[in-house]
Amino acid sequence: MDYLHVKNLSKTVGGPDTSFAVRDVSFTAVAGEITLLIGRSGAGKSTLLDMLGGLSVPDGGGIRYGDTELWPGSKQSAREARRKLALVFQHPHEQLFAATVRGEFDYTLRPFKLSGEEREARIAEALELFGLGPELLDERPHELSGGTQRRAALASVFASRPRWLLLDEPTAGLDHEAAARLTGTLRSWTRRTGGGALVATHDLDAFLPVADRIVMLSQGTVVHDCTSAELAARPAMLGDAGLLLPEALALGSLLRRHGVDVPAGLPAPEETAQAIAAVLAARARRGQGADAAAGLSAPEERLSAAASADAPASPGSASREAVLCGSPPTFASDSATAPAGAVSAGPFECGIPAGSPAIEGDSSAAETVQAGTTADDPFPSSGSGPFPAMEPSPPALPIGRRFDPRTFWIGYVLLSAGILLQKSLIGLAVSAAITAAAVLLSQVPFRAVWKPLRAFLIFTGLSAVIAGLTIGAGQGESPIGFDPQAALAAVRALSNLMLVLVLGVLFPLTVGYLRMKQGVEQGLAVLAGLKFPVEAVALTASLMFRFIPLIGGQWNRFGRIAKARGQGRSGKSGLGLAEFRIMALPFMFSLIRMADEFSTALEIRGYSRTGGRRTRSRTLRMQARDYAAMGVFLLVFLCLAVLADILG
Repeated sequence: MDYLHVKNLSKTVGGPDTSFAVRDVSFTAVAGEITLLIGRSGAGKSTLLDMLGGLSVPDGGGIRYGDTELWPGSKQSAREARRKLALVFQHPHEQLFAATVRGEFDYTLRPFKLSGEEREARIAEALELFGLGPELLDERPHELSGGTQRRAALASVFASRPRWLLLDEPTAGLDHEAAARLTGTLRSWTRRTGGGALVATHDLDAFLPVADRIVMLSQGTVVHDCTSAELAARPAMLGDAGLLLPEALALGSLLRRHGVDVPAGLPAPEETAQAIAAVLAARARRGQGADAAAGLSAPEERLSAAASADAPASPGSASREAVLCGSPPTFASDSATAPAGAVSAGPFECGIPAGSPAIEGDSSAAETVQAGTTADDPFPSSGSGPFPAMEPSPPALPIGRRFDPRTFWIGYVLLSAGILLQKSLIGLAVSAAITAAAVLLSQVPFRAVWKPLRAFLIFTGLSAVIAGLTIGAGQGESPIGFDPQAALAAVRALSNLMLVLVLGVLFPLTVGYLRMKQGVEQGLAVLAGLKFPVEAVALTASLMFRFIPLIGGQWNRFGRIAKARGQGRSGKSGLGLAEFRIMALPFMFSLIRMADEFSTALEIRGYSRTGGRRTRSRTLRMQARDYAAMGVFLLVFLCLAVLADILG
């Protein structure tokens, strides 16, 4: 049987306080069906898709595709199975990198080793599926309109004929008509090919009518796993995931309260319109006016209802469900005027069971729609219960926010200078202890430091091997030898740089690039009177701070592209040699394009004109603790300098 089975899957996110992004998640998605992953932002939907698509490695649990273990399991079998899974990012055009649209298709189809005829047939089929013509193949992807880029990216994914589609917010940024086309294409694709789709989405109005199964997530765990029919019968389950009712369910509930025979479940808009028209026609035949037929007995009541509908939401106001589930307007006639067979309020209306303040087993459902609550805080803010509400204490500021960034600049310079003075093993050991203390105090996760440190350690090891090699040492000796003293000297020389590198990694992670830039600008401002090019230096530093994370982000983006489109190696991060050979030129072109866009942005914002006075969003001010910290940095530097002078 073709299915995706997730068993007790867990994933933690790094930080000073490690927390679960996904915890003990289990569910099964069956081919031929559309399965939704729904929940509030941060519930773990995208993290789940990344693990299923091989972009992220779980910390625990397992993933099975049919009879194949994707995790844990054989890398070769997992790689073959993952080619049947296609992951589409939230913004599909971010997956485009080739020079032409045809290049995008060629890259997607490369692992399948198809004949030329079969390749062209797949490309034509995918283009037709998304309403694109063959003339698009020679166009540059980044010169296309946003909508065409999205369709071209999706077409390149569909060309691989995957058995499973993993879609992350596919309707984000689409209007209603485009979203309807996309969901219709997805529904017809699953029925025609028997493939499965796992969709992470917030757009319940678009996807609930075509969904077969819904998995609701809250804070990284599954709170409900049900069919769409079960959700339509018990919409209060959405409250357990902290979600509001979609428009279709809320409107149907409101109309039923007014005696409109709206079909149960998720009726099509046409069915809802027909039900409304039937009620209006029936009441018109009884001699009632249009106002009464619409449920309003007087023009004044119409104005009152319109004013209520147009009233802006304010903090503490009722949520949409509370408004929709409030007391209905008075009808001109009693319930006897309702058409025969009219559906009254069902057992669950707007998430609240009729005649009951709470739902057994769904304790949060009633509170979710209670007046005076909001979607972000489904519980009353005032202490209406037996215990008064308590204001949560604000979280402690990280150390990088407690001090002025100029303090860290001065500290980094002093510590780096003191470390570079050391030439003895004792001095290096003391410097290493100081660096380790800085790592602990910064609260930066060690994995963030380890990645660049590991690369430098490899470089140091290779340098030691090369430095220790001796060739043609003398007569009677081996032509190739190894001098441990020379290798140790190379390691000792590079150890200082390694410790400074660690401090350099900690600095931006602790302070942040924006605050580092602010520190440079204000720190050098005192030199403006000496005609020092403060603005030019600050701008250069700002660009460096801006581009360092952007380059890393682009590198990670191309690594995700390689994996998401079937080229990456399962279980590995970044680009391998095989992928780098393909991605090197597109990666460089992307950096050039990014620099061009950045220069245009600087021109628009007036940075081509120097010498003018610029406003700051925030002015930094040194506090007493900043001066105390600088005193500590200076003391440590003096101790390191004295130690280096004594030990030589």
